[in-house]
Amino acid sequence: MILEGIKHVGMARILILIVILSSCSMEHHLNKAINKGYKIETVTKEVHFTDTLTLNGKDSIIERLIKIDCPEPVIETRWKTRFDYKRFNDSLKYIRHIHSDSLDNALKTLKQQKNNDRVNNKLAKKIAKYNKQIQNTAKRQDNKRSLWWLWLLIGFAINFILKFILRFYGIIK
Repeated sequence: MILEGIKHVGMARILILIVILSSCSMEHHLNKAINKGYKIETVTKEVHFTDTLTLNGKDSIIERLIKIDCPEPVIETRWKTRFDYKRFNDSLKYIRHIHSDSLDNALKTLKQQKNNDRVNNKLAKKIAKYNKQIQNTAKRQDNKRSLWWLWLLIGFAINFILKFILRFYGIIK
């Protein structure tokens, strides 16, 4: 034993008394446990008592049912609490994932619709521009007069002037 090494028995008694007096009380540990989440539930339990009574020379057995409220601790270990938290957080992550997937899908479809609308608008603008060019070309062709006879007259005039100049200088006879 630890106390065998101590020579004086009186000194050992004083040490034991100091240890007993300086130790924590039960209330301290109970308050500490309650602060950390210790729970006490009252559970009603049924207790059956049987008594044997002798009345007028006859034995009779009497059964009594007594209900007693018994406080029982609810023990939750750290690993169970961690498991519950982890399971809860995992379910939240799963729900967030589902919602983010649907949100991502909605955003993608909205982006694709905007892109399609933009492409369709560009295509519609190009088609409108092309149609306008075709219409303008048709208008120009309609407004354009055929002046082939004018070019023919200009050609005859140039031919006549050149012959006259060349004969005047004596190049052509």
